[in-house]
Amino acid sequence: MKNKICLLFNISLLLTSTISQASLIKFYAPGVHSPDTAVMDAALGISGYDIEKFDDKQLMDGVSYAFINPDVAEKSQLVNLLDFASLSWDDTYVLANGNSGNNRWIPSWVQGITFFFEQGIAGFGLGFANMQSQYGGRHSLYINDLAHGTLENFDSFHNGAGRNGYLTIEAEEHEVIRSVTILSARTNADGFTVDHLAIKRLVPEPAGAALLTLGLVGAGFSRRFARHS
Repeated sequence: MKNKICLLFNISLLLTSTISQASLIKFYAPGVHSPDTAVMDAALGISGYDIEKFDDKQLMDGVSYAFINPDVAEKSQLVNLLDFASLSWDDTYVLANGNSGNNRWIPSWVQGITFFFEQGIAGFGLGFANMQSQYGGRHSLYINDLAHGTLENFDSFHNGAGRNGYLTIEAEEHEVIRSVTILSARTNADGFTVDHLAIKRLVPEPAGAALLTLGLVGAGFSRRFARHS
């Protein structure tokens, strides 16, 4: 019996660490932006989330990022601060894909960015600005390295200069979001910024409740992760 419980526990850990999909993906039009961030967060459904404003060089605990093509090693600190009020989603600072990953608003533009969450998270939010499909092509979304279409698939995505919109991802029970990637179709062609990174941290299950659910995880896994919007 003890061996069976250990096996189920290991399987549960494997499933929650290799999630195939996140359940609820939404993209809000730029009009959701408000200088009153509490009002905006409520409209986005992220009230109470931890927020990274990119207004100092140290990112919040458990969060890191890496740029893609040219590849820049995973970091938990910004190289530079970028003050760009018209593209910001909160104060005036943003994170940009410019200057080969050095967070300056000059070429060359890296092709994409990945955010990593050391302990995994239950919810995610991120605001975008200045994405222009005519230069960078469509912008693909990956969650835990698995493709989830493009931002342009959402009717609420605004292509062009200024704010493009705000992405939220909500995980269902037993789901864990470990990374989120945005990747332009074209190489080094589109300068864009991200801001107001929001994360909902996981709440550990009581030991007894976790044991009760172990036998249910495998049965519901395929059905649960087949649903997304």
